[in-house]
Amino acid sequence: MVKPEGGGSILPATVSTPPGEGAEQGGQRSRRLRRLRKLIEASYDTVLQPLTFDGLTVQLLRVAEVDTLIDRLPRIQFRPEQRLPYWAELWPSAIALAQYLWRAIEMQGLRVLELGCGLGLPGIVASRKGAVVTLTDYEADALAFARYNVLANGCDQAVIRHLDWSAPRLTERYPLLIAADVLYERAAFHPLLQLCHSALAPHGRVILAEPNRPIAIDFLRLLRDHGFRYARTTERVECHGQLYEISLYEGARRMGRG
Repeated sequence: MVKPEGGGSILPATVSTPPGEGAEQGGQRSRRLRRLRKLIEASYDTVLQPLTFDGLTVQLLRVAEVDTLIDRLPRIQFRPEQRLPYWAELWPSAIALAQYLWRAIEMQGLRVLELGCGLGLPGIVASRKGAVVTLTDYEADALAFARYNVLANGCDQAVIRHLDWSAPRLTERYPLLIAADVLYERAAFHPLLQLCHSALAPHGRVILAEPNRPIAIDFLRLLRDHGFRYARTTERVECHGQLYEISLYEGARRMGRG
């Protein structure tokens, strides 16, 4: 993992937040939030950003200056097996996916798996709409931010888990898989495809939010060639003072598959 200068990962690789953690009230919740934020801010400069979705407001803790963070990283760390801290940015695709889930998808009681959750925005919105969400990421520091954001936004039934797509070790299948802006590395395509098969319930759906990168089309073809059908819609969002048009691909297995 790419680490901030002067410190390592701020959480261990395996992090789990049990269901019901968000139900803690008053002083106990505040103390836990303060401890977690202190832990995060030992390694990162942070800022709270409010986002509003037609009546819902989410307070999202994120890295204050991602460009500055990247500039501080020693060049020697950029080996093929390592990743830039993409999770630290609030991407337009995450906002678009959250907006779409809040506006268009019935979530009450639905079990949802979020892949590459980063800061956790789509999973938080799904949870606030009544879903039972498992938010996953490979990076321990991303899970620290997601854990803080889940707790701060009162997501009573959310679970935080480390997940390696190459060795997922999932024990259940989910009616809905969601992910935002995860199709930027071709090496991840086959592990993600396998997850779509192994983690998705027989009649489940996948929703992928993408900023229209050409490389994403190759994964969508792969998905289609391996038994999935999908439809595309668009969401327009504002992020960092700019307007973006994000593609939402909602897919499911073709009848008779899986």
